[in-house]
Amino acid sequence: MARLFVAIPLSPLLKQRLQEIQPPRTTGITPVAADNLHLTLQFIGDAPVETVLAALANISLPGFQLAFSHKPRYQKGVIWLGVKDSPELKVIQLAVVKALVKAGVTLQPKRFMPHITLARYKRHVPTEMIELLLEERAGVVPDEAAVAFGLYSSKTVDEHVIYTRLRAFPLQDG
Repeated sequence: MARLFVAIPLSPLLKQRLQEIQPPRTTGITPVAADNLHLTLQFIGDAPVETVLAALANISLPGFQLAFSHKPRYQKGVIWLGVKDSPELKVIQLAVVKALVKAGVTLQPKRFMPHITLARYKRHVPTEMIELLLEERAGVVPDEAAVAFGLYSSKTVDEHVIYTRLRAFPLQDG
């Protein structure tokens, strides 16, 4: 079994823009690598890959636009950029949950808060420092077309998290 999650991948152009607003690597702050930037729809944890793939293969929904909040936020060791709620985003997230539950995949109940994790910070980092870094790097993040979602695995190697897309599931043309 593998540690799995379902996410919407981000375009290279959006990842580049997100890197511009990420706080820089400094003592106690670690930015998320560009390859690991994504919008999680559902964390699964340990589960059989083939079961999850079969469940997700039955989802057929149209693509839609992702819109982002204007300023990154921080809380509980995470610096993140909010994704604005939309009916389409709620529909896809709920479709993923329903498909997984129907397939017998055990999920931890957790409220869906759409966001993109930009960095992680240690408790000792002063909030004033985080606020200053975010203010210095603030900027507009353009909307993004969500054209697919995917199943990803997560593993840690030498204290670095590596996400691997196992399969992409395209969304239909609207």
